[in-house]
Amino acid sequence: MLRAVTTFCRQADGAALPPHELLAEVRPAERAPADRPFVYANMVTSIDGRAAVGGSSRMLGSPADTLMLTELRTLADAVLIGTRTVRAEGYARLVGHPDRIARRRAAGRPDTPTAVLLSRTLDVPWEAGLFAAADQPVLVYTGTEGDVPAHVAAPVEIVRLRDPTPAAALADLRTRGVRAVLCEGGPTLNRALLAGGLVDEVFITVAPLVTADDDAPRIVQGVALPTPATLSLTSTLRHGDELFLRYAVRRDG
Repeated sequence: MLRAVTTFCRQADGAALPPHELLAEVRPAERAPADRPFVYANMVTSIDGRAAVGGSSRMLGSPADTLMLTELRTLADAVLIGTRTVRAEGYARLVGHPDRIARRRAAGRPDTPTAVLLSRTLDVPWEAGLFAAADQPVLVYTGTEGDVPAHVAAPVEIVRLRDPTPAAALADLRTRGVRAVLCEGGPTLNRALLAGGLVDEVFITVAPLVTADDDAPRIVQGVALPTPATLSLTSTLRHGDELFLRYAVRRDG
């Protein structure tokens, strides 16, 4: 268990601060483009580049990594999650801690961000814990007909788009007033966003673990990007043996 306040060491100057103070400068909602939300992705990887152990990221993550993730959620209007990731990880209400809820209210945000899923065929894991939370709003973008099962407790809106791509979903979210979107993967969704030039920043947790598992996915998976994404390192944090890296995606090629 983490202490009530866990600090991360900022490598640039050695300052040890709680993550919400370190992340205050991110200000994703203030940096949203006119046509889509500001998109920042969070990924966890082993030292040898794997995004899962035994089909899940749980063994890669730690309490400190979870804390950083939940603080990143606190800054978001919406959290974009792949259906495979929801199926593998289960999920629950995205923000629940009273301190984070208080900070969201102070910033004029709802208590918890909206969960956003993309599924062309509406192949959604309705049994996942995400859909059991009666106070967790969910948007599902799809290109097919279908309804929310009766047993689902979460308030779910199905949005049908002719072409339910990440770009189309993000454009619709912007019209709904969503300015900051955290993407939690998985790897194929990360690849689609990067290929479309839709990611503004990337947060990566490097776990002190080597798996040598050729069957485990990488943090970005699929065919090669049309143009490799070039990143600029903007900050490095440390907690114990873990590194927390923040990158800006460069637009100058």
